[in-house]
Amino acid sequence: MANNNSEFAKILVEALGGKNNIVALENCMTRLRIKVTNISNVNEEKIKQLEGVLGVVISGNNIQIIVGPGKSFKVSQEMTLITGLSVNSVDEGVLLKEEATEKNKTPIKQSLKKISEIFIPIIPAFIACGLLVAIFESTYVAIPGFQDTSLGKIMGTVAYSVFTLLPIIVGYNTSKVYGGTPIIGAVLAAVLTSSGIAGAVIFGVTIVPGLGGVISVIVVAGLATIVEKAIRKFMPDFLDMFLTPLFTIVIMTVVGLVVFQPLGGFVSTTIGNFVSYIIYNVPILAGFATLVYLPLVVTGMHHGLIAVNTQLISDFGVTFLLPVTAMAGAGQVGASFAVYLKTKNKRLKKTIRNALPVGMLGIGEPLLWGCTIPLGRPFIASCIGGAIAGSAIALMKVAALVPELGGLPLGFITNNIPLYFVGILIAYVSGFVICNLLGWDDPVE
Repeated sequence: MANNNSEFAKILVEALGGKNNIVALENCMTRLRIKVTNISNVNEEKIKQLEGVLGVVISGNNIQIIVGPGKSFKVSQEMTLITGLSVNSVDEGVLLKEEATEKNKTPIKQSLKKISEIFIPIIPAFIACGLLVAIFESTYVAIPGFQDTSLGKIMGTVAYSVFTLLPIIVGYNTSKVYGGTPIIGAVLAAVLTSSGIAGAVIFGVTIVPGLGGVISVIVVAGLATIVEKAIRKFMPDFLDMFLTPLFTIVIMTVVGLVVFQPLGGFVSTTIGNFVSYIIYNVPILAGFATLVYLPLVVTGMHHGLIAVNTQLISDFGVTFLLPVTAMAGAGQVGASFAVYLKTKNKRLKKTIRNALPVGMLGIGEPLLWGCTIPLGRPFIASCIGGAIAGSAIALMKVAALVPELGGLPLGFITNNIPLYFVGILIAYVSGFVICNLLGWDDPVE
């Protein structure tokens, strides 16, 4: 039996196959995280029998030894003296997020992440112009005739400016994210949306400007980076500056107009019709989108919805989907507050207290990785509570004027501000009540 932390660490190192078998050492609040060279040299039973070990989890060459708060730090310090390795102190919520991120590095999910990188730089403009759109449109009732005044014309131009330029901005960012020449992406986007090509016929295909919206632009600009890189491989250096952009733009203009713009149009029309059908015919089913939204966040696949919401706004002027999925984060706020009121764990209570305000503002990751995912059932309660509110907000026909935002701030950029906050309240209450009904295992302090 180990009588102190020094003796405990010594026996533990031996059970792990000796100091030469240990290649990395970390500690979080309750666990030692150790990576070994050869897992067959580890004596798992001996580790489990050590006094103070509360559990052992082995995955590949990684070992997690649960020893409880306080002790994990002290033992790790003793182990550094034996092994000569430096030790990192990390947060358990951060570790869970890193582990999930590593598992989800698939080509599809990486592509969806790149889509988010295309739109994230545009979000400040979305928010600013979206607020102006909400104010501008309210003047139709509040100040009749305002739109025809000089100030009204200027406000309207500014309000809709980002949406007018959106395809070109998206084309530029797409080429930049995928490693191409950004201005080529912008040029291709300008071509795809130009009124000058209306009615032109190429290979029997009649051109419709802007068909497929940002979806077509992303595909064409993304593929253009592949074409550009391929051409550059065999293009002589002295001709590269002139001919590589020329060939890339010519090739992708033809392919884009003939193939991908019609295809993008079909996809965007199908998505728009499906969302509209659900909202106007069976809004109760809209909650299913909310139900799966937090799992999509965990896997990283939620990034793809930015493009969908952007396209819906392009086609219909609003997106009904964003307020529905935003209820998932609100449901998590309610569930986390339930945990906060009942947990006896001081660290967990502090984590939730710090994360709740940003969660209410639509940034849910701190609550996701610091509370609901580690506890399990509160995560389920978050999804169900959000789904109830998602169906309610679809029944109320609440739509957003921007493609990316959440929480309380989104309410001010919707077509019905009061009803949006009714939906938020439903999500808070539903998440809170369901979390209390499902319960959870309070972590030992």
